[in-house]
Amino acid sequence: MINLIPSNKKAELRAARTNVILVRYIVMILLALIFILGAMYVTRTVLGFTKANSESIIASNETKADIYSSTKAEVESLSASLTETKVLLDQEIRYSKVFVNIAQQMPEGTIFEKLTLDSASFAGTPITTKVYAKTSANAVSLREQFEKSPMFAGVSFQAISESGSTVEGYPVSVDITFTLTRVAAQ
Repeated sequence: MINLIPSNKKAELRAARTNVILVRYIVMILLALIFILGAMYVTRTVLGFTKANSESIIASNETKADIYSSTKAEVESLSASLTETKVLLDQEIRYSKVFVNIAQQMPEGTIFEKLTLDSASFAGTPITTKVYAKTSANAVSLREQFEKSPMFAGVSFQAISESGSTVEGYPVSVDITFTLTRVAAQ
């Protein structure tokens, strides 16, 4: 087959084909640009609605928070008050419990003449008192019990007398010195 078309026409046909291809590419680029702009518009609209919805939720939550702010302040005040009360209750000494704990440490056959306790008794101030015992062995057992117990510190006998007791049935009298620890109040 012989091509009889003049060369200038051939060049024009090639240019026309190239123009058609370029027009197609331009149309495709414009369609892609329109699609991208449309997607951006839809995204912006959805984000705008989401933002407006979130702002309304935040506003309603702030209103609710304002309603409960006075309650929160009262709760914090009550909590602080309870903390102070707990500190005071932790420092409270139940003397009835202390006397029971001391009595549990005393061996059979021993009694106190008099035992006076106050807040200084738990602050490291030594307590000196008189104890009566039925036998010297009971008095020694009392000292050993007090020394073993975590409720007492610095246990010592000052004087032991086997004939100076004024309590019937308890001929041995002992002057004893000891310091109470916080364990005695628990």
